[in-house]
Amino acid sequence: MNYGSLDIVRLSFMALQNLGLAAMVGSLLSAWWLRKPGPNWQVRASAKLALVFRVSAVVALLSSIAGFWVHCALMSEAAVLDAWPAVRSMLLNTQFGHIWAMGAGLLLCMVVLSFKRTRRATIPVQPLMWLAFAGVALAKSNAGHPVDAGFLSLPVWVDWVHLLAVSSWVGMVLMSAYIVSPGMLHARPTELSLGASYVQAMSDAATFALITLFLTGAFNGWRGVNAPENVFGSSYGLVLVFKLVLVLVAAALGGHNRFFEMPALLASLRGSSSDMQKRRLTRFTTVLHIESWVLIGVIAIATVLVSSPLPGTE
Repeated sequence: MNYGSLDIVRLSFMALQNLGLAAMVGSLLSAWWLRKPGPNWQVRASAKLALVFRVSAVVALLSSIAGFWVHCALMSEAAVLDAWPAVRSMLLNTQFGHIWAMGAGLLLCMVVLSFKRTRRATIPVQPLMWLAFAGVALAKSNAGHPVDAGFLSLPVWVDWVHLLAVSSWVGMVLMSAYIVSPGMLHARPTELSLGASYVQAMSDAATFALITLFLTGAFNGWRGVNAPENVFGSSYGLVLVFKLVLVLVAAALGGHNRFFEMPALLASLRGSSSDMQKRRLTRFTTVLHIESWVLIGVIAIATVLVSSPLPGTE
């Protein structure tokens, strides 16, 4: 598995797109959990989530376009600046190009809708955003290894669920660590009852996403390696093992927060001194920060995995 400079650029754009998609899902989930009218910290957090969603949608769209352009340049062995004929041919004549165009079109719709004005500072038309995101994820699943089994085949749907699960997990950890928890740290002690509900909802959703991720990942991984000897005997298998290790590390961090930090945090948020609340919340948020960086690594390795040749095709 040898990557040239253009391959690395393409993978970088793909990873950036995946990170943007995860941030979009995390923003949508967090905005839903904070949807009820509440104190000032919640209003500020909701406004920041709307901004993060808008910026992430733009980043995901631009990264997708740039990655597709570089991909076409690589396929045609043309210079990047001279790749338009290859791009046009890919869009008009290939299933890959058609699927990419549908996904990019849905992303563009999300970008446009994200600028729609609302009475409250929140993400607009959220049900439509969820539907559009589901379409984007399905387009991505139909453009990877699973489509070898056929358009909209069982492996495609499993990969779709896997993508939704990993995007949800990464996104909610990012939003909790860098948007919601910092807002809670600056809130009055009497304003944090909703914060307790948010932490509980986030933890429950992360647990469900992790279980889904392991189940769908096991299906995808075994289908990819196809034989035990390919786990450590192929570049695809080695990248898969590395991804699994990072997922297990992130899962351990999440488990630590859920079973050791969260019970005391919830108790303090529902009624305790300001110092105790901040101490518990700081410990919880610190673990989230570490988990978020591990999960960014998962996104990067998953991007490499999707682009790695399957065993027997290297």
